[in-house]
Amino acid sequence: MSLPLTAIASLRATYNPFSPLSRSCRIFVSLIRTPLTVPAASEVHIDVQVTQLPRHSTQLPEMTIGFKGGKELKLEVGKRQMKIGDVVEEVARIGRVIEREQALKG
Repeated sequence: MSLPLTAIASLRATYNPFSPLSRSCRIFVSLIRTPLTVPAASEVHIDVQVTQLPRHSTQLPEMTIGFKGGKELKLEVGKRQMKIGDVVEEVARIGRVIEREQALKG
């Protein structure tokens, strides 16, 4: 399943890079940061903000994905113990809906 990069506007991730629960966050950030999405002049530019917590932090990882239509998706990755497939599936589902709405608007 592919990510709808054209529908994603921003990504805010907070995680402890040493925690096993943060694996999905780390992988998702690496999927989003591509040569196409990094330059601000690119049409599929995604504003990525990552906050890395200290090693002994007990805060659970979470991500907030902002879409072009103004919709935001907050994923509590650690609390729900989401795997990378679950995260990609949720983001792709909402991204497809937003892309469909944009296509219908013209």
